[in-house]
Amino acid sequence: MNIKQLSLAAAVSALTFTTATNAVLGPIPIYLNTEYRTANPVIGSIASKIVVDKEEIRQSGANTFLELLATIPSANLEAGQGSTAAIRIRGNDARHTIVLVDGIKVSWYGQPHLEIIPFDQIERIEIIKGPYSSLYGSGAIGGVVHVFTTKESKDGEHSSVNISYGTHNSKNVSFSSSIQKNGNYMNFTVSDYHTDGIDAKQTGSDDKDSTDRTAFGINLGAKLSEKTNIKLGVLDSSADVQYDDGTNNNDLNQVTGEINHIFDNGINSKLSYAENEQSYYGDDYQESDLTLTSEMKVDDGLLNGGISFQKDEKNSGSTNNSNTDIFAQWQRVVYDNDVVFGFRNLDHDRFGNHFTYNLGLARDFGSNWRLSGAYGKATKLASISKTAANIAQGKTDLEPEQSKNIELGIERKDDWGTVSINVYKNKIDGFFKYNGPWGSHYYTNDGKYDIKGVDLTINTDVLGWDLSTEYSYNSSVKDGTSYQTGRRPKNSVAITATKQAGQFKHRVNLISKSWAWDTSTGTDKLEGYTLVNLSTSYDYNTDLKITGTLNNALDEKYEVAKGYNQLGRTFNLGVTHSF
Repeated sequence: MNIKQLSLAAAVSALTFTTATNAVLGPIPIYLNTEYRTANPVIGSIASKIVVDKEEIRQSGANTFLELLATIPSANLEAGQGSTAAIRIRGNDARHTIVLVDGIKVSWYGQPHLEIIPFDQIERIEIIKGPYSSLYGSGAIGGVVHVFTTKESKDGEHSSVNISYGTHNSKNVSFSSSIQKNGNYMNFTVSDYHTDGIDAKQTGSDDKDSTDRTAFGINLGAKLSEKTNIKLGVLDSSADVQYDDGTNNNDLNQVTGEINHIFDNGINSKLSYAENEQSYYGDDYQESDLTLTSEMKVDDGLLNGGISFQKDEKNSGSTNNSNTDIFAQWQRVVYDNDVVFGFRNLDHDRFGNHFTYNLGLARDFGSNWRLSGAYGKATKLASISKTAANIAQGKTDLEPEQSKNIELGIERKDDWGTVSINVYKNKIDGFFKYNGPWGSHYYTNDGKYDIKGVDLTINTDVLGWDLSTEYSYNSSVKDGTSYQTGRRPKNSVAITATKQAGQFKHRVNLISKSWAWDTSTGTDKLEGYTLVNLSTSYDYNTDLKITGTLNNALDEKYEVAKGYNQLGRTFNLGVTHSF
């Protein structure tokens, strides 16, 4: 059964299920902790991370996932209207970040597929920095971006409609509705977005690169007993994106299902299956994942792990990769130290066995100080697209990328706020290199890269404004050269200030980045830039909210990739009605 048939079956099942029970089903809303891949960690956080909740997403004034990522400086987003988007956490390559949607990897050509994620269905985002291949498999060298879509809601029936309009004829309409009773739920969201856009390239035809996207999602949950529940999710996103004088279809169809059960001995197990289909540049990609995970308390610690069967296909199996992974993680407080250790053995049909691991340690000193440290090994295997390209050119000697990362952190909490500093160093061996021209291209391993940097974060209150300041320094250099890797600014600063003033909530966001090279050979300089983004929301009453945003308020001219335009000053006005 293909995924579209599954989607139809799921929708029919949802209607039948609701009629039969006169209620929709699901458990109490508890988010998975991405750092530990469990909803029940027994230790505090060790990783450097960013969490963005629904209110912060609304306050950002963003209309797309890319617009939201652009307000998070440490994500280091590279994106332009009508051009390919990339996220480079801590100076790593785009393919060194895993993007998950409700625990399922979303990628194309071996890197995150950011354009297809339906923005209106996002409930929460967690960005975890550092190597997490031991928990999430191949690709998690720089970090993990986990997108949680709307699922469980408050008891009762709730609906909302959002309408917005802005610069470049940008229009967005979305409707969502949920119902929950006796721990059982259903939620669905439908949205439609259009923008005329701007011309992506500075040369060539003077055409606007427009985007049209529609998305639909439904999530069901059934509480079968006090110890057993099931969940089903369907996500469909279709888009036509004008790109570099052409049209590209960015489509995602995803079906997920899981069964959760708590055994009498206290073991909590989950069996999940996920399947998604994506289309890009006329090629179709299919990914499937069957995973069994379990967790149990061992004395005062928590042991969790599982086994995963994954398969990637291109064009209905003309080329495919498959792997079987076994992974485990243990965490506990040991003599007042938060300790975590995890590992994964990845058995790939083309690249053999690869072992990754992570070790973390943190300790609180008094009520103010917290010291932490982490060390880990991660890997990135060649994607299905790279595999197909190399097979076509008779190249079969491409080896996986390997990395080792060490990180130290210190945090202090005071009455005035918090300050944290994280220092990291990452060594990548076997870096993938593209060899053209396109159509007869292939990939080789290209030596070692040294990445190191510092993240500084300060959160405080100034004159009634909640102030968050983040500074990042990053050095990413290939062995034997002296040039910073292309499109990685060494210095980034972000300041975000928010204030509640009666029924108004104001937000000021400033992002500044230093100059960078466009290539990794020290050519084509990209000048530094500073962006100022403003937004204000007004709660007319408990059901009606009006939001206005002015992004790039100073109309800064800048580039993140040579030859590609970026949006200038844009304005957007939105209205949300809840009922």
